[in-house]
Amino acid sequence: MEKLLEIFRSKNAMGFSLRFAASLLVFWVAYQGYLHYTHANGELDWVTYQVSALSHGMATFLGVANCQFSCFIDGCYVGREGKMVNVLEGCNGLKLGIVYAAYLIATVGMNKRLVIQLVIGLILIQLFNVVRIGILVALRDLGGDSYFFFIKHIFGVSIYLSIIVLWLINPIIDKMFSHATD
Repeated sequence: MEKLLEIFRSKNAMGFSLRFAASLLVFWVAYQGYLHYTHANGELDWVTYQVSALSHGMATFLGVANCQFSCFIDGCYVGREGKMVNVLEGCNGLKLGIVYAAYLIATVGMNKRLVIQLVIGLILIQLFNVVRIGILVALRDLGGDSYFFFIKHIFGVSIYLSIIVLWLINPIIDKMFSHATD
């Protein structure tokens, strides 16, 4: 326990924690402002709409026959009549993207590599999310308990593992870009 307190008291750990918390707060406030703006205008947010539209395409690609797609102010519905999956604002992947971005700012700092890593990471998070929702639509279409098992256990764990993998490969990406800019 003493070692852990010693590590946290170090300048590096304290600086990381402060940069992470400050970045997270700024992104969170901006995201809440974005959501407030879209709801005040009576609109569904653009990111949730795009994730839903791409998930519809993924579900169709996976073989969901007569797959439909419709959106309302509270979210979108993707799937076959009677077996729709409701894609809400919380399913759009932006909250995970915010945590990932705050981590990058805390570790990489504000530089050119940060922008490249943010773009790559956010695209990968969204692609994973679209595939995840597309598979959920396909599982819902198949029926049975697999849909509920996957939504409750497998996908929650796997999406967070994808963020951890992005964090773990961050040093590798850093080295690639530092060699490229040298």
